[in-house]
Amino acid sequence: MSYTVSSAGRQRAAEMSSVQTRYLGPCPINFDDYLTLIRSQVTGKANVTDAALKKALGQLELEQHVIDQIGGAMVSRASLFIFGAPGNGKSTITERMALLMGAPIEIPHAVAIGDEIVRVIDPVYHKISEGEQPIDRRLVKVERPVVVAGGELKLEQLDLTYDTANRYYEAPMQWKANAGVFVIDDFGRQEVPPMRLLNRFIVPMEKKVDYLDLSASGRKIELPFLCQVVFSTNLSPTELVDEAFLRRMAYKIGVGNPSPEAFGRILRYECERQGVSFDPNAVTYLLHTLYGKKPLRGSHPRSLVARLVDLANYRQESPRLTPQTLKEAFDACFNPALGSVTEDDWARPQVT
Repeated sequence: MSYTVSSAGRQRAAEMSSVQTRYLGPCPINFDDYLTLIRSQVTGKANVTDAALKKALGQLELEQHVIDQIGGAMVSRASLFIFGAPGNGKSTITERMALLMGAPIEIPHAVAIGDEIVRVIDPVYHKISEGEQPIDRRLVKVERPVVVAGGELKLEQLDLTYDTANRYYEAPMQWKANAGVFVIDDFGRQEVPPMRLLNRFIVPMEKKVDYLDLSASGRKIELPFLCQVVFSTNLSPTELVDEAFLRRMAYKIGVGNPSPEAFGRILRYECERQGVSFDPNAVTYLLHTLYGKKPLRGSHPRSLVARLVDLANYRQESPRLTPQTLKEAFDACFNPALGSVTEDDWARPQVT
């Protein structure tokens, strides 16, 4: 006796193949189970103290009132708008926030919504936690995520992405940031107009819920929006946002230029870090003669000392902080031909 596949059987097999997912990986968990899991890991207030925050910030020179506002935002997991001229530590602040986010969390490799699958875990954002992993291999323990989206961010990246070849979805960035921090860096430099990007987050920030479409089936899901949102920009806020936006941001933090005293401390730290002999008199020359009225930036000492070390290595000399070596390093960093490019005028965004 012999068997053959009938045309009807082949048609049925083709139909099943066309709708079934080709996802390969650990078994997904049910969407309802995911909701319970993620909500259980974002409860109450974060345990952040002044001492712990200062330790996390390390050598970053910030005024106490700025540190206090960062701490308040972290304790409450409230939205945060950080603005200020470039080079004063805004990106560093968001990076250091990760050190105080709390205990690791468990997330699934993937989530099943009916017969559709969404892949959640992403090695770019989810760092595997040290220590024992869950017995349930559908889950993995990771450090609380810090997802950063810069000037390349597009609105489509905030939607579920359907892989037509393998027939499953990739979770959007804000989903991957759940129970962690979602940073919109370089805000105002994205291709999408600032107000359109802001409007995308109004409902999630206010209702703590995001609505996503499963494009293949037309189904809509309601996802908990449990990440702390941080907008960071070096553009002028008056040219970028309106009163309605500021009202929705719980904390508005301006990171200003360092004082001459703070600048000197940063310079001393960089000299110690890079093995450069330090001379306080050279700092006075730098501030009064070279900088003059030019704005100070927290990032300048690192660049100045690095150029000073480069030139010393080239000459096969021991690096020393002197008026002469600072003048050479200063000219390398801030060539007079650049003119106003290095001045304190904030760039104005193309708002449309």
